Amino acid sequence: MERKLLWVISSIVILILWFKIEPQETQQSDSKPEITEQVQTEKEKEATEPSKSARDAIVTKEEEEYFQSHPLDSSKPNFAAISDIQERKAAFFDYLLPFVEEKNTLLLQDRARIQAILENEEPPTREDKTWLSALRKIHKLSKVGVYTHQDIAIMLRYVDVIPASLVLAQAANESAWGTSRFAVQGNNYFGQWCFTRGCGLVPNARGEDKDHEVRKFSDARESVFAYIDNLNSNSAYKELRSIRAQLRKNGNTITGLALVHGLEKYSQRGQDYIDEIESLIDYNELWRFNVHTDSATYNNE
Repeated sequence: MERKLLWVISSIVILILWFKIEPQETQQSDSKPEITEQVQTEKEKEATEPSKSARDAIVTKEEEEYFQSHPLDSSKPNFAAISDIQERKAAFFDYLLPFVEEKNTLLLQDRARIQAILENEEPPTREDKTWLSALRKIHKLSKVGVYTHQDIAIMLRYVDVIPASLVLAQAANESAWGTSRFAVQGNNYFGQWCFTRGCGLVPNARGEDKDHEVRKFSDARESVFAYIDNLNSNSAYKELRSIRAQLRKNGNTITGLALVHGLEKYSQRGQDYIDEIESLIDYNELWRFNVHTDSATYNNE
């Protein structure tokens, strides 16, 4: 009788515990898919949206004046109409490469002027000071009105070339070889953003809580110049500039495959994006375009 009573009591206790535990387990089970879906949504955002600061489009007053005094005499190809893939790629490279070389030539001229000021035993002239102040302002540097040897020398870290191999690879990736809506309608080949209403094209997939637009440029040259200026001045690409400065210091070639490792913040895809750009450079042998007047800077990989 005593055993039977204990068995009944044990059964009742088990039933009570079962009813208390079961709703909790069911609730946890129901919540898991919801959490997973939320994580996936966040990952999708990370994969498609770069940080706000990393994609700022820069067009300086000096460059606007330069564009006006150096008008383009070439029209933009219709890349989508070129059905042969190799022909489309060739047309794409031929179209953008002159703008890359033009910008890098201007950068090397500025570097030469900075180096001449540094090597001059006399203090910088008033004209040099005005020019240096404007240059520091463009690159978002503090101490605009200071002209010590160290402050002038640090400008060399910012005023330097971006290899054609890297420029062309990113342009191909971001613009789908010149066929994207932003490239066709806005001459934007690098996905640069702007944050004033009407400054560009609104992305179809832009979230309701976002205010960015994809910048519209007058032509592809403006897009190339703004992209290079962004890499040379934006704090998001400090690592890229450090890699480049170290290559200079060691007397090594500045290549796209070296600098690409400083682009982690260009896309929320991070290393996957870097790997993709590396593959584009390798597969298309884009190092062959790294030919410039500065032979110490441009050589084959």
